[in-house]
Formats: sequence, C-alpha cells, structure tokens
Amino acid sequence: MKDLPDLPDGIPSVQNYKALLESDFFRSMEQYSDNFLSSNKSVLEDYMKKWVADPLHQWSRQWEYPFVYAKVREQARRKPRLKILDAGSGVTFFPYFLNESLNASLHCLDYDRTLSAIFDDIKTGRGKIEEFSAANLSDIPYEDKSFDTVYCISVLEHTDDYEKIIKEFLRVLRPDGSLVVTFDVSLDGTRDISVDRAGLLLSSLAKYFKTDSTICDDFHACISDPNIFTTRTAYEIDPNLLPWKAPGLLSRIKSFVTSGRIGSWPPLLSVVCLKLTPM
Repeated sequence: MKDLPDLPDGIPSVQNYKALLESDFFRSMEQYSDNFLSSNKSVLEDYMKKWVADPLHQWSRQWEYPFVYAKVREQARRKPRLKILDAGSGVTFFPYFLNESLNASLHCLDYDRTLSAIFDDIKTGRGKIEEFSAANLSDIPYEDKSFDTVYCISVLEHTDDYEKIIKEFLRVLRPDGSLVVTFDVSLDGTRDISVDRAGLLLSSLAKYFKTDSTICDDFHACISDPNIFTTRTAYEIDPNLLPWKAPGLLSRIKSFVTSGRIGSWPPLLSVVCLKLTPM
C-alpha cells in the first residue's frame, strides 16, 4: 500500500487536506472505491438513492476514510489480525478496503436492517467482512472486550445520547484497544452539529477516553484557526464534493428551522477526527 501523508488528529488543515488528495495513497484508495462501485452497481443502486452515489468523493469523507485507515494501520503494525467494528457502517467500499489492506477481522454494524441483504450480495476480492449486525449503537450486540478497534465515521453528530453510545464503545473495546471517531461540526449552526453540541460530545469522549490531541482542551481555539479545512475549501476545490447542489428553498428552510436564521452558502462545516484509548 502506498505510504500516507501526515494525517494528524483534530481538524484538518487546508494544506494537509490538499496534500492528501495529491498523494499516491489517495489515488490507490480512489481506484479501489471506483472498482467497488463498478462491481456492485446493481447491488447498490437503490441504496445510493437514499444516500450518495460515491461516498469517497464527499467533502469530509475524502479525509475521514484515510484518517481512519492511518490510525488502524498504526495499531495493526503492533498487533496483527485485529478484530474491528465499523460502528454505523452503512454500505461503503471502506471496510472492504481496510480488511483487504490489513487482513483484519472486520464486523459492520448499522441500525438499518435492510442492509443485511445488500451485504450478502456485495462482490469483493479478498476483503470479505466477517459479519453484519443490525442494531443501535446504544445497544451493541457483542460481549465485553470483543474488539481491538472500534471506528465510527460521521455518525455521532446524528445521534442524541452521546454518552450512552460512547460507554458502549468502551464496553466492547479491549483494554489496549482504540476508538477512532470522526464527526462534522456546523460552524454557522445551520447543520448537525452546532459548536456547543460538538463541545458536549468532546466532553463525553474525554470522560472515558484519553487522546493526544489538544482539541478536547481548547475546541473554540481550534475552530477559530483560519487555516482549517471547511466546506468552503471543498467548494473551491470542486462543488460536487458537497451534498447540497444549490442554496434552494428546502436548504434555506432547513437552515432556518435548525438555527432560526438563513445561513450563508455553502453551509459552513468542518470535521473533527480523533484516535482515543480507554482510560
């Protein structure tokens, strides 16, 4: 596998984001994703209509998937054949890419029970996952200390009881395990989740996990940095990276319902990415 550029914890900088997109590693991930989508076009057709046609080529996912891969690979170098849980997986190329690259034991979990049939029909090479489970993150159907790694990509911001879910992650992790978590933060308050809610989520994580990142200590300073990557950066690179195609009526109504005001275009978001270990 091609080597990775620097992918530090916290909020990515514009410089690091652009360097990643220009790397050989990102191109290899891109090729795998393209092949996965092509091989499974008929299987994924209906599912794509509910979400997006190409998960990798979304503004935050272009950073999140490589970030998670980098952190899991660090652990895999110390302990081969990791047992990994993709928490809130949906159906994407990523667990297959991760499994094929690292030869792990990969389990996927999502609340959507209809995904089971899709997983059964997915065509891959050596990257088969071990199991798909349909369940809520607040009640993970695995025994204590089952996993070396749990990762959760852009899911927590869409949930309500952060602490209950985080305690479940802690329960199913082994004492020397790792949690890799990413979530969007709405800098203008018009999308999930607001800066204040993001602070609450970080506080909940810090109660049960430790991290080398300073973002939990001074989150407001991190989001005030003018060099952080945002949706505006993504829009300048390629407007198609955003899930919103134009500031239409529905978008404006959603902004008003969420925040009580009409936000700017595009909605201003960034992404937080962390690797954590149990206390």
